[in-house]
Amino acid sequence: MNPSLNDQAYKVISEFLSMLNSMDEVALESRFGVTGPILEEICECLDDYFGRKPSVSLAPVDVAFSGKRGSRPYIDLFEMNDGRSWGAECVLWVDGRAEEPILHVELIETGNGLDLRYKYIGS
Repeated sequence: MNPSLNDQAYKVISEFLSMLNSMDEVALESRFGVTGPILEEICECLDDYFGRKPSVSLAPVDVAFSGKRGSRPYIDLFEMNDGRSWGAECVLWVDGRAEEPILHVELIETGNGLDLRYKYIGS
């Protein structure tokens, strides 16, 4: 994956997680299309994993695309059908360490960078 794509992906996914951590409902909906019911589903999912809604993050940038949890890369980017969108599977970090949940998003190339579309959190 080209470094600028990695940088853009890391930035937009981190922005999404930052808004999620601060529960910024207005920003999540306007920037990422995450409505109230979807945000509620995300919080319930995190609660199922942790018994609470923790502050979640990505792997540190220096290992995000090269490090692994078992055989899974911390951030796995893969090109989708049209060459203008990518899937991303991101191991979520809590309290400075990799955890079980995987954030699944789609990244779509636009004239202004990448747009993120939340898909789901799973294992």
